[in-house]
Amino acid sequence: MRNLINLIHNTDYAKANSIIRSLCGIVDYFSSEQEKIEFIAILETDTSIVCEDRVSYGDWQTPVSLAEKICDVHLSKFGNPDIVIEPTCGLGAFVLSALRKFQNIKEFYAIEINRQYASELKLKILVNALSFPSQNYPDIYIYNTDFFEFDFISIIEKSKRMGWNMAVIGNPPWVTNSTQGKNNSNNIPFKSNYFKLKGIDAITGKSNFDISEYIALKLLHLSEINNGGISFLLKNSVIRNILIKQHSERLHIGNIEQKLIDASIEFNVSVDASCFFAQFGCSPSFICNVSDFHSNTYIQQYGWVNDSFVSDTKSYSAVSKYDGKSSYIWRSGIKHDCASILELTLSDGIYKNGLGEIVQIEEDLIYPLLKSSDINNYNGNQFRKFIIVPQRRVGDNTSELKYSHPLAFSYLSKYENVFSNRKSSIYKGKDKFSIFGIGDYSFKPYKIVVSSLYKSIRFILVSRNDRKPIMVDDTCYQLDFDSLEEANCILDALNSDEICSLLQSLVFRDAKRVVTKSLLMRLDLAQLCRDKGIAIDSQRFNNGAFQQLSLFD
Repeated sequence: MRNLINLIHNTDYAKANSIIRSLCGIVDYFSSEQEKIEFIAILETDTSIVCEDRVSYGDWQTPVSLAEKICDVHLSKFGNPDIVIEPTCGLGAFVLSALRKFQNIKEFYAIEINRQYASELKLKILVNALSFPSQNYPDIYIYNTDFFEFDFISIIEKSKRMGWNMAVIGNPPWVTNSTQGKNNSNNIPFKSNYFKLKGIDAITGKSNFDISEYIALKLLHLSEINNGGISFLLKNSVIRNILIKQHSERLHIGNIEQKLIDASIEFNVSVDASCFFAQFGCSPSFICNVSDFHSNTYIQQYGWVNDSFVSDTKSYSAVSKYDGKSSYIWRSGIKHDCASILELTLSDGIYKNGLGEIVQIEEDLIYPLLKSSDINNYNGNQFRKFIIVPQRRVGDNTSELKYSHPLAFSYLSKYENVFSNRKSSIYKGKDKFSIFGIGDYSFKPYKIVVSSLYKSIRFILVSRNDRKPIMVDDTCYQLDFDSLEEANCILDALNSDEICSLLQSLVFRDAKRVVTKSLLMRLDLAQLCRDKGIAIDSQRFNNGAFQQLSLFD
């Protein structure tokens, strides 16, 4: 390195670039004379490696050992690439591994938004080249820029024109666009409705998506008719979303595979993640094979069976007749985002809120409450929590409480600032004490409820407690009944072997919400009851007026 410094010290940066390119393949190492001067000054004082920045960029740097194994798998599946793209290269684990593992690379393109990372990667490649001068290097382009502003088209078009085998490899950020926005990070795509959601879905959680999903889909769209393949570290939920979109977008990718990794070991983070592999230039494939990354042990196969997206294609066929459209309308529980004020505990006849304060209001606004953990541990009408319900229906005017329930109105008004500071956009322009997931159905005497969060799915039947209906929160789903007889029949149907098997073939147990409204609305309980000779009258549940907004899925 000392010899190199001496060699470029008295040359201009263009000549220095030429010298460095001849040594390690990096094209345009310096963008200016000042950058060359800074480079020399840094090397003469400190060559320490910079630290990763997980907050600003959402990056978890890939261990080199893992990157090398992924490159080995890529080689075995897609062959030696002529051109490599690493769209978010970070400190360069995949770049360095690919340079070691792939023998025929002609051009390598690495993009990194963090200037320190890009500089450190260049230095690593240069140091490696000086240590192993006999190694041949491809033309290496390292761009310190934003993926969302980079134009890949000319690179990919050249690869197509030359008939090159192209590899897209890497580990894009494991964060969502909303998380990046909260952290005031610029590492997000242009603010557009990228997935073309409509209505309330476009302004709530469904418009939130992983940055890695955006990156993967963009490159898959651009690269779909190339030769070669993609090897990306992604969250399991992102891989599923890509396969879900495959049904409508028909990307020309095949041999889709998901190899599970242990992110807690590799990255010291509690995330369900895998390496995603797909081959370019194929007829669209709608199935993903899942195996263990290290042992290569087959686990399952999921994807599209006709027009149904299922978690286990093999077990699904036996119970597919019950995968249809529910005659019963499943609804989410109450959403309020104000637990410290609206949720109460009861001890010795005294209610207290989440702030530890005694609450004395009209009793008829206080209802027993079940949350997800309560449902899975339910053993009778015993309740940890109670909830103040200020509305009977979404949109009710709570100012009327001033006359009908003056104690409750005074209590809620005391915390008006807490209600007004709720972050969700669904409260914008609504009544100041508004809640969602409330309606006539909330006050029915019998309910079948289920938690959305637990891997073990348990349906339970609850009935009025002290003549009060039992409420559930928005981590739960519910069916409501006037008739106990009908409720018991439907509970039996939900707990039948057929529905349990169907759920096993549909749910993804590593999902944030194992159970969703869209999943429950696929359970054709009417068909099952007909098959078992159970007579039920579900006409009431077919009334479209009772449909709940998809916000609560």
